[in-house]
Amino acid sequence: MRRINDPVGSFKFVLELGFIQVAGFSECSGLQLETKVYEYKEGGRNSHSLKFPDTGSVGNITLKRGITIGTNSNALFDWHQDVMSGTFDQSKNPNKRKPDPGEDIDKRCSIILLDEFGNEVKRWNLFRAFPIKWVGPELKATANEVAIESLELACEGIGLA
Repeated sequence: MRRINDPVGSFKFVLELGFIQVAGFSECSGLQLETKVYEYKEGGRNSHSLKFPDTGSVGNITLKRGITIGTNSNALFDWHQDVMSGTFDQSKNPNKRKPDPGEDIDKRCSIILLDEFGNEVKRWNLFRAFPIKWVGPELKATANEVAIESLELACEGIGLA
């Protein structure tokens, strides 16, 4: 039994597009926000410069998972293809189905951390996220490894729900 102040394991998480949990992943990296620093050298102050917060930046997020079969097995590839072609065909892409006609589904992209029982512990909402790179598995006849695909996302912001 986990106590309320115990740290949560980082081994179980999913990507939610729209309202569909499309995939569990083996790795997620790049969840980061950074504030650049502006240094101002004030005349007469030779020991150090003054520092002020400058613009912020959001890191690209890389997700890796084993290739799967089933309903949403091609959702990540299809999402990237839609972005590359600019078509965003709702009939082919399960993450584009709108539960409410007035809602912008593109604003709903989240990485969800789950506890060992599958309950949601933390949710990072990615604002205006879109795939910028999809990498398929390395296929080798002599290897005995899981076939891994990766998806890199760019986004304009990260928020906690």
